[in-house]
Amino acid sequence: MPRNSWLRPFVGTCCSKCVPISKMKFLEDPAMTLGIANILCVPTQNRDNGLLTRTFHYAAFILQRNPEFKYPGVSKRVIHSERVQNAIEETASEELSDLGLDNIHMMQLRQKHRRRAIEILKRMRSCISSLLLRISGWVIYKILGRILNGIYVHKGQIEALRKVSKNNVPLIYLPLHRSHLDYILVTFILYMNDLRAPLVAAGDNLLITFFGVLMRGLGAFFIQRKLDPHKGKKDRVYRAILHSYMSESMREGHSLEFFIEGGRTRTGKASLPKAGLLSVVVDTVNEGIVEDAYIVPVGISYEKIMDGNFVLEQLGKPKIMEDFKHAVKAVWRIFHSNFGSVRVDFCQPFSLREFLNSSKKFQMNLSPQSLVSVDRPLRSTPTSGLLYGTDIVVEDYRQVVKALAEHVVYDAFHTTALMSTNLLAFLYLTKHRKGATFQQLCQSLTWLRGEIIDRKRDVGFTGECSDIIRHASTLLTKNLVTIETIEMAWSSEKEKSNIRIVFHKPVIRLPHVLELQYYSNSVVSVFLIESVLANALFAIVDKNLDSWRGCDSRFFVSREQLVKKALMLCDVLQYEFIFTPPCGDLFSVINETVDHLLSSEILLQSQMVAGVGDHMEQAWMNRVASHMEWEESSESEDDLIVIQDQRLQIMLSEESLETLQFYRCILSPYVESYWLAASSLLKLVQVEKEESIFLQEIHKTAKERLQQGLIVYEECFAANQLKNAVKLFEHWKVVECYIQDSVKLYYLSSEYNSEEAVNEIIRKIEEYKV
Repeated sequence: MPRNSWLRPFVGTCCSKCVPISKMKFLEDPAMTLGIANILCVPTQNRDNGLLTRTFHYAAFILQRNPEFKYPGVSKRVIHSERVQNAIEETASEELSDLGLDNIHMMQLRQKHRRRAIEILKRMRSCISSLLLRISGWVIYKILGRILNGIYVHKGQIEALRKVSKNNVPLIYLPLHRSHLDYILVTFILYMNDLRAPLVAAGDNLLITFFGVLMRGLGAFFIQRKLDPHKGKKDRVYRAILHSYMSESMREGHSLEFFIEGGRTRTGKASLPKAGLLSVVVDTVNEGIVEDAYIVPVGISYEKIMDGNFVLEQLGKPKIMEDFKHAVKAVWRIFHSNFGSVRVDFCQPFSLREFLNSSKKFQMNLSPQSLVSVDRPLRSTPTSGLLYGTDIVVEDYRQVVKALAEHVVYDAFHTTALMSTNLLAFLYLTKHRKGATFQQLCQSLTWLRGEIIDRKRDVGFTGECSDIIRHASTLLTKNLVTIETIEMAWSSEKEKSNIRIVFHKPVIRLPHVLELQYYSNSVVSVFLIESVLANALFAIVDKNLDSWRGCDSRFFVSREQLVKKALMLCDVLQYEFIFTPPCGDLFSVINETVDHLLSSEILLQSQMVAGVGDHMEQAWMNRVASHMEWEESSESEDDLIVIQDQRLQIMLSEESLETLQFYRCILSPYVESYWLAASSLLKLVQVEKEESIFLQEIHKTAKERLQQGLIVYEECFAANQLKNAVKLFEHWKVVECYIQDSVKLYYLSSEYNSEEAVNEIIRKIEEYKV
C-alpha cells in the first residue's frame, strides 16, 4: 500500500490572503507550493462582501460549510436485526438452563434481555447533529487558534478523500491514538473541507457530564472498555449490539472512525493493533451488508503532548479515571498553554474488498515474521489485551484481519510526520546524553533531518536549525532540557581569559527521562533495523565499544551468524515493534540493511569462504531459506549460498564506530527492560504471584540494579516495556497464568521452574545488553 513519501518537510503559514493564527520566527513559507494548508487560517473575505461578513470572517467561513449531509439513526434496525434477536434468545436460553427454570419463564427472560439491549443501545448510540457540528466548528476554531500555532494537512490528501467519497461507500478512518483531541481533530478537518463527518468510537470512560453529551452530538458512539463484565463469559447481547450498530451505520452510508491501537499510546511509538472493531468492518463487507469500504490510515503528530504526560503510569501508578473535575482542570491547563503545531496525514485510501480478494487469490503469507525465531514463531494472534475479540468473524478471516490491522498501523506510523521536539529528544537520548554545545546540536539536527528524508520519511518543520532547536527546547521545557555554562581558562602569550561554553543537557534521570523518551520514540522506527543489526553485531563479538578505539585488531563475522542474531533480537522485541508490514519479509529487509551498511563502509566485505558457522546454524538458515518465496529476478541458488557464507570484516574507523554506537543505543533501553523482567523471573521459581505483585517485584529489581550501577538507561523502568516483556515470556511458554477470583496469577512452566532454566533466559537477553 502506498505511503505519502512524496511529501516534503514543511511548516508555515498559508499565504497573504489568509488570517494567520500565529507566526514563529524560524518558519518559512513553503506551504502553498507544497500543497500544505493550515486549516486555522481562513481566507479573508472579498471586498464585495458585506461589512458583517468581512468583520466576522470566521463565522462566515463556518456558515459556508456544506450542510447537506444527513446522519440517519439506525437504532430500530439494530434492535430488530437478526444478530441481536439471536443473541437475546441464546442468552435467555443459557440463563434458563443455569437457573434451572421451566420454559414458562422463557418469555420473561427474553423481555429482560431485550430491555437490556435497548439500554445498551441508548448508552452507545451517536446523535450526530449538523447544527452542533456547525456551532462547534466556530468554537473549535477559536479554541485551537489560542493553543496551537497551526493544524497542517496536505491538500492533495483531502482531494484524494473527496474523490473516494464520491463512490458512495463508507470510509473507515483509523488514526493512531495520541490525545483526546484526536476525537475532534479528524472530524473538524473533514467538516471544514466539506466531507462527511464520521461516527467515532469512544471509550465509555469519556461519557462524563457535559463532555459526553458534546462528543455524542459530534459523532461519538460509546463502547465499553471491557466487553465481557465476567471473566470467561461472553456478553452475547452487548457484542451483537455493537456489531449490528456498526454494520447498520455502514449500510446507511455513515463513515466510521476508531483507534486501532485501543487506548492512547503511553510511549509515543505505535502500539500493536487491537483488531476487534476492524474485524466488524471486515465481516460487514464479507457478508455483503455493504458492497465495499475504503480504509484510511491516519497519522497525527503533536509538537507537544496535549494530555499532559504519562510518566506516573509508566512508573507503575494506576491510571486516573476521567471525570468532570479532571476534564475541567485539563481544559483550563490547555487554555493557558501553547502546544506548537499539529500535523495530520491521511494515507492513500484503499479498497477493503480488493484487499480481501487479493488475500484469497494470492494466499499471501500473513505471518512472515514467523521466520524470526529459531525455536518458536512470532506472535501469530493479536495481543492478549484485545478490546474486542475476533470471534465475531469466522476463523478463516482472523489472520486476514490481523494482517490488515498491522498494515494500517505500520503505514500510519511511517506516514506520520516527525516534529521538531521528536528529533531533538531523540538526539538527546542517543548522540548527546551527556549534553552538547549549541553548535553540536545544530550539526546533529542537520544530519538527522537529512537521514530521515533520505529514508523517505517526513518531517513537520523547516527552517534554520538554530531557530528550530530554540523552538523545540521551549516546548520541551526546562524540566527536560537544562542549560549549563562552563568556564574554561584560556591563555596565550599576549593575554589570559576565560572561555564560557554553554552546554545543553537532557534530564536523563527518572521521572523526566520517561517524558523525553515519549518524544524520542517516534524516531526509533527510522533506524530500527540498523539498531537491531548493531546490537546483534556486538552480541556476537562480545566487545566493549571503548576497547575498539585505536585497536588494530580485525574481527570477522559471518553474515549468516549476524542475520541469525538479528532475527533473534526481533523475536525478543516482537511486542514492541512491527518490523515489516505483513506483506513484507523481515529476512530480506535485514539482508538489505546489511548491504546498506556494506555500501556505507560501516562494515567491510571480506573474502567468501565455505562452511562458515556450525552445522546447527547452517541447518537453521537453510530452514529459513526454504520458507522464502523468491521472485524470478531474485538471486540464484548459488548466489544465496554465497550470501550465507559471506564473511564481514569489522575494522572500524572513528566515524563508523560512532555510527554503530549511535545505532546500538537506540534499542538499548528496551533490551535493559527485558533483561530486568527476565531477572525478575527468579522471584517466580517454585512460587506463584498475583500480576500486580509480580510487576511490583520487577520494579523492585530495577531499583536494586540501578543502585548497583548495573543499569545504564533509566528509561528502562517504563511500565509498558516491562509488561510487554511479561507477554513475551508468556508467548515463549516460560510463564503461564490463570484467573482465580478475577485475579491473574503468574507461575513458571514446569520446563523453566528452576534457577538454572531462568538464568538461561536471562543470558539469552543479556548478550544484547550494553
